[in-house]
Amino acid sequence: MDLDLAKVLLILSFIALGVAFLTVPSVQQFGRHLFTSSEQIVVPAGSSSRGVASDGGDRSLDLVTFLGFDAIPAILDPEFVTVVEANEQMDDGEQVLGVSINGESRAYSNPMLSRHEIVNDVVGAVPIAVTW
Repeated sequence: MDLDLAKVLLILSFIALGVAFLTVPSVQQFGRHLFTSSEQIVVPAGSSSRGVASDGGDRSLDLVTFLGFDAIPAILDPEFVTVVEANEQMDDGEQVLGVSINGESRAYSNPMLSRHEIVNDVVGAVPIAVTW
C-alpha cells in the first residue's frame, strides 16, 4: 500500500471515529464509560451538617472520575536541561518545585508536573516521587 494512501485512510478513520463519538448514541455512551466512571457513596445522617439530606436521613452522592486509572502517565526516567537551556525554554516567573538531597539539586517545572502529576527520580542517591 502506498504511504500517502495509508495516511489518507488513517485520517479518514479518525474523522469517522470522531463523527461517531459526536452523533451515535451508543458510541457516545461507550465513550463516556471509557473516559469516566462513577460510584455512589452514602454519607450517614449526622456525620456532617452538609452531608444530611433534607429529610434528615442518609445522603447518597455520585462520585464521578473523568480520567481512568493511570490515565496520566508518570515520568519514570526524567531528563534535565542545563540552566541556559531552561532559561531559553521556560517563561519568566515560571514556578518550579525544587529538591535538594545530599548536595544534589533538581528543579521540576510546575506546568510539566501539571501534565504528568508524578515524577519518579533519584536525587542524591535517594529515590523520590515528586507529585503535584
